[in-house]
Amino acid sequence: MAVFDSLKDTINKGVTAVSVKSESLVESSRVKSAMGSSQKKLDAELSALGVKFYQAWKAGEAEGALFADDLARVRAIEEEMDGLRVRLEQIKAEEDKILGSAAKPAAQGGVFCTNCGKRLLPGSRFCDECGTPVG
Repeated sequence: MAVFDSLKDTINKGVTAVSVKSESLVESSRVKSAMGSSQKKLDAELSALGVKFYQAWKAGEAEGALFADDLARVRAIEEEMDGLRVRLEQIKAEEDKILGSAAKPAAQGGVFCTNCGKRLLPGSRFCDECGTPVG
């Protein structure tokens, strides 16, 4: 029965990991899409600001007050993008918190325990951390 319990636990952990990764991917994609939209708005605002500044400079009217509203819009978009970057970091932190060390091994390469995610020494027959046999 212990083998079946171990298999059941492994499957449950795998399902949980897939679910968490899927949710993280969807949320990350949504945030990255919002960042792309914000970047387009920022590019348009900066382009318009550049044209406006050039025209004012050419006419000899390049005063800072003339651009206050434009600069405020640019700053607001930059702050929006900063918030989106923070959200991406939060998504990754939430994923790591839920999955624990099991989320990290794939990025490192090598052989890892299927139960606890610990890196295994080459030629290991059992995990040094939890004792799970290496398949």
